[in-house]
Parts: sequence; C-alpha cells; structure tokens
Amino acid sequence: MDSLTQIVLGAAIGEAVLGKKVGNKALLWGAVAGTIPDLDVISKVFVDDLTANEWHRGISHSLFFSLVMAPVLAWFIHKKERYFIYLIILALAGFVISMSLTPLVIGAVIAVSALFFWATVRMQLSNTLSTQKDWTKLLFWCLFTHPLLDAHTSWGTQLLWPFPWKYSWNNIFVVDPLYTVPFMLCVIAVLFIKRESSWRNTMNWIGIGLSSVYMLFTLVMKYVVFTHFRNTLRAMGQDYVSMSTRPTPLNSILWTANVNIGDAYLISYYSVFDTQPISWVRIDKNRELLGQYENSPEVERLFHLTAGEYAISYRNDTLVYNDLRFGMFGEPRKDGEFVFAYQLIPQGDGLLVKVIPPPRPGKEEGTRVMVMLWNRMKGN
Repeated sequence: MDSLTQIVLGAAIGEAVLGKKVGNKALLWGAVAGTIPDLDVISKVFVDDLTANEWHRGISHSLFFSLVMAPVLAWFIHKKERYFIYLIILALAGFVISMSLTPLVIGAVIAVSALFFWATVRMQLSNTLSTQKDWTKLLFWCLFTHPLLDAHTSWGTQLLWPFPWKYSWNNIFVVDPLYTVPFMLCVIAVLFIKRESSWRNTMNWIGIGLSSVYMLFTLVMKYVVFTHFRNTLRAMGQDYVSMSTRPTPLNSILWTANVNIGDAYLISYYSVFDTQPISWVRIDKNRELLGQYENSPEVERLFHLTAGEYAISYRNDTLVYNDLRFGMFGEPRKDGEFVFAYQLIPQGDGLLVKVIPPPRPGKEEGTRVMVMLWNRMKGN
C-alpha cells in the first residue's frame, strides 16, 4: 500500500500495543516503524533496476526481518531515544533535499528539522514510561503488519524470506481512499484524546475495525468478480491455463482480469454494476521475439518477478518486457502500452534490463481516464 496508509496502520498498531503507557509516543513510533520496510527502495541507488525490483518487498517485508529488527530498534528507542530520533530526522531531511534542491524546499526542510530537534530535546524519554520488552512488542507488530497489508496488493511480499515465494492476493489497489481515509480520521482523533480516557482505545479500534471490514469487503468482491469472469469464459467455451483478477485504481467495484490462454492473454474490465457482456482484448505473449535470449537468466528473473504475467513487444525498435499485472493507462486495447515495462538491451551474451518510466499523462488526459474509470465503475 501507499506510504500514507502504512503510516496510519503503524500508528494505530502502536497505539493498540502501547498507547495506554506512553500516549502519543506510541502513535509516533508506530508510524515510523510502519514506514521502515519500504526503505528497501534505497537499493535503487546501488544496484541495477532488475535487482532493485527483486529486492523490493523482499527481506524487509518478511517475518525474519520483523523478528530480528524489532528487538534491535527497541533497544535504540529504550536506551538511545534522542539520538535515534536525531538520526531519523537527518536521514529524512537528507532524502527530501536530495529529491529537490530548490532553496524553498531546502529552507522548509531545515526549519521543520530544527523544530523537531527542539521538541526532541524537551521530550520525556520513553524508558521512564515503559520497558524494552514493551517496545519490542510494538515494533514487531508494526513491522509485520506492513508486509501483511502489502500482500493484499498486486506486487506481492516475500513474507517467508529467504524462500523465494511472493504472496499476492490482489484484492485491493495500492491506493484506496475507502480503506485509508476513515482509518486516518480515527487515528487523528486519537491524537486529541487523553491517554487515560477509555474513548482513546475505542476510537483506535473503530479505525482498525473499519479498515478490516473494508478489507473483507474487497475479498468478497474478488470472489464475486472471479466467479463472474470464470462463468463467462465457460459460456464462451474458452479454455485457459490460469486467471488473475485485481481492482482498478482507487476502488473495489471495477476489476480487471488477465486470463492466460497459452500463447496469449485475454484482458478485460468488469464492474459489479455492469449489465452488458464482457468484451475481451487479446494480448499475444510474443515470446518468439526474444530469440536467442528466450531462456536467458534475465528473462527468467523477470518471469519470476512478474508472476509469469508478461507480453513481449517493441517500442521504438527496442525489445520490451511488459508486466501485465498493473494493466494499461485506461481501458485495455490491442496497441496500448502497459504501465510497468522493462527495456531489454543486448549486452555481451546477456541482457541489460532497464525500467521504462511509467506514463505521466497531462492534466487533460489524466482527467479523461479518471472520468472513463468512474463511468465504467458505474456500469456504463
């Protein structure tokens, strides 16, 4: 899920575990812990695109990582809390400044960092309120619920690292306001309720409950949609090898299906409000375009990374490996470009794999696509 959602979840878990003892500090450290697994994106600075994407949601999103890092981070919070916060502030400030070197941004980051430094100097240390065991428990659950939530999206998480399996249940889009917004409002409300009040715990669990009920709703929708796609294919007399279904952006009403029929995929949208028959778009795998690189290590790694959902094509005379899991920008079409794709550039006896930046549509095109998705969601 997106960073905001993980921050909200981490804060709520922190409050549930330790809020009665340390108050808003549990929210703060829960939010921090909720973002830590996603620091694996820093690997892009040090390794090639393919390796970075293989590492993403790998070890940092595993049970092993949660078990090992929870006591380590708990020790820092309990014994060296101020210095730990200073380190986090400096790291975040450096990251933001590296993204934009405009004087306005640099000035704002320095000002905010100075404010946090001042607040940290004045704060009451956590070791006067709780034990290291308390913090280990908080950090474990915040670190581990992060990959559990991510496992519901399309990328998948390597929960049982070092085993290579990625778990991906494909029942919620990476950004879904109906999951995040009510949850976030409850967490914000908790900030303003006194630690001793029973309403604080109640409000926090209302947020956790609302988000959990919505997650269950998406699973029900997935079952309903999968059944409809399967029955449609049976009525067509269409055999298939496998089928994956997932929601489209920002909702759980309009879904898409990738149906593996051997040498191609059938792709379509379906809204639970649709009254018209499903129409399919055929996307050929075109594996033969790989030629001598068909069984290369790089292609095998991409096949594993994309859960076998791929199509080969050419863009501007460059061989491209398309990741079908994230669909196209807009409705699927025969000549459309997929959001996630990789250039395959011959290099010696192997291939250099480079990520193709996702399309960044202008305001007019973006609005058109959002209107289209909204109309399709309504069954039009």
